Amino acid sequence: MAVRTSKFRHIYGDRNVKSYNGVPISKNAHEQGFCSVNPKFVAVVAEQIGGGAFFVLKTDRIGGIDASSCKISKHNGAVYDIRWNPFNDNLIGSACDDGLVRLWNITDEKGVESNHSPVQTMKGHGKRVGGLMWHPSADNILASSSYDNTVKLWNAETAQIVSELSSFTNQITDMCFTTDGSQIGTTCKDKKLRVFDSHTGQIVVEGPGHDNMKVSRLRMLKDGNILTAGFSSMSSRCLRLYDPRNMSSKLEELPIDSATGSLFPHYDPDLNLMYIAGKGDANIKFYELAGGSVFYLNQYSSGDAQRGIGMMPKRGLDSTINEVARAYKLNVGKKLVNVIPLKVPRQSKTFAEDLYPDTAGYTPALTADQFIAGENSAPAVLPFLELQAANSTSKGFSASNASTEIPLLDTACTEQYTNGIDNSKEVATLKAEISALKNTVNEKMTTIETKTSRIEELEEENRKLEEQLSSANEEIAELQRNGVEDDN
Repeated sequence: MAVRTSKFRHIYGDRNVKSYNGVPISKNAHEQGFCSVNPKFVAVVAEQIGGGAFFVLKTDRIGGIDASSCKISKHNGAVYDIRWNPFNDNLIGSACDDGLVRLWNITDEKGVESNHSPVQTMKGHGKRVGGLMWHPSADNILASSSYDNTVKLWNAETAQIVSELSSFTNQITDMCFTTDGSQIGTTCKDKKLRVFDSHTGQIVVEGPGHDNMKVSRLRMLKDGNILTAGFSSMSSRCLRLYDPRNMSSKLEELPIDSATGSLFPHYDPDLNLMYIAGKGDANIKFYELAGGSVFYLNQYSSGDAQRGIGMMPKRGLDSTINEVARAYKLNVGKKLVNVIPLKVPRQSKTFAEDLYPDTAGYTPALTADQFIAGENSAPAVLPFLELQAANSTSKGFSASNASTEIPLLDTACTEQYTNGIDNSKEVATLKAEISALKNTVNEKMTTIETKTSRIEELEEENRKLEEQLSSANEEIAELQRNGVEDDN
C-alpha cells in the first residue's frame, strides 16, 4: 500500500471528549450506519420492541438522554436509515420496514412537533425501504432505495415521484449522487456497479463491481471517478477505484484486511479525504485521493467496536482546533455515542485556510422545480468563516399533497437570513481573533508536549549510550585481562 507524504499524514482523533450515554442503539442487522448528524442534532436509530424509533440529541448537550432529547417512534416497523436535509437542519427523513418514507420537523426548543406525527409521508415502494440520500444541490429532492429493487427520487414537498431507477436484480446496497446531482451511482448484491441519469432513470454506464455478494458501497468522487468499498472474491475487504468511462476494469484496488464487517465510507470532497469505518471494527482509517490514486494515511484506534458511524458536515466543524472531521461512533454494548474530533496538528495560531476551503452552505443551488425541469448545478459554496458566522437554517417544514402550493420562507424571513449573511464578515473577523487566541494557547500546550516528548527521547538515548559505554568498558577490561595472561 502506497504511503503518501501529505499534510494530512498525522490526522489524529481526540479522545478527551465526552460521550452521549444511555442511548439504546438499534441492534438490527440491517447494513446502514444508523446515525445522521448536523450542526444542531445527532440522530440515532434506537432499539425498540414493536415498531421502530430514533432519538434526536442536541450537539451542544453531550451527556445522558435528558428533557432536551426527543424520541420519534411513530413507525409501523423497524427504522433502517435516517438522513438530515442538508439545507434544513430541522428536517429529517426516515426509511422504514413498512415501505414508507417519512419526514419529521424537529424544533429547536421542544424537539419533535407537538403532534408527534410526520410532516410528510411518501408511499410508493412495494417493500421495505433500506436507504435514503438527499440531493447535494437541489432543495427537497430525496432518493430512497427499497427491497423492491428500485430507487425512487421524490419531491419531498409534494410527495410525488420525480423519477425511478430500476434494472436491479437483487438488493440495492448503496447509492450516491455525483457532485452536481445529475447522476446516481449504485451498488447491488448482483455484483453490478451502475450509474443512472437522475432525471430520466436511464442507465448511463454499467460494469462489474465487487466479486462478493456481501454489502459494498460507493462514493462518486469530485474528479469523476468512483470509489467502492466492499469484498474481494476471497472475502477480504478492499477499496476499488473505477473510471466510469471504462467500467470493464478497475483503476486500482487497495486491500484493507480480512474482517467480515461491511464498510462505511465517508467522503470529504473539499480536502479529497476518505474516512473508512467498518461495522464491528474499533478503528477509523484515513485515506487521501490524489492523482487518480488512493493513499493510506493513518487511523484512529480504540478498544470498543462500532455498530455504525455518523459524520458532521464541514460547516459544523471547529476551525479553532484544526478539526477536519468529526465522527459519532455508535457503541451498542455500552449504549454510548462517542464523539471523536479528527484534527490536523498545527502550531500556527492563524486560521488554516488550506484546511478550510470554500464549502457547501445552507442555500441550495436549485429549487426542486428546477431539478425536475432537467437542470443540474454544483452545490453553492461559501467561505468557511462566513458560513460559520451566518445563522444556520431553523425553518420549519410544511408538506401537503401535490395540489397544494408549499411556501418555504416568507419575505421577512428571507430578508432576515440574507442580512445575516451580509453582516457575517464582521462577525467572522471577531471569530478569527478569538480563534487566534485559542490557537495561541493550543500552540503553547503543543510546544510543552513536544519539548516534554523530546526530553524523554534524549533521556532514552542517554540511557542507551551509557549501556553501550558500560559494555565497551567491559570488553576493554576483558581484552586487557587476556593480554596479561598471554604475557605470563
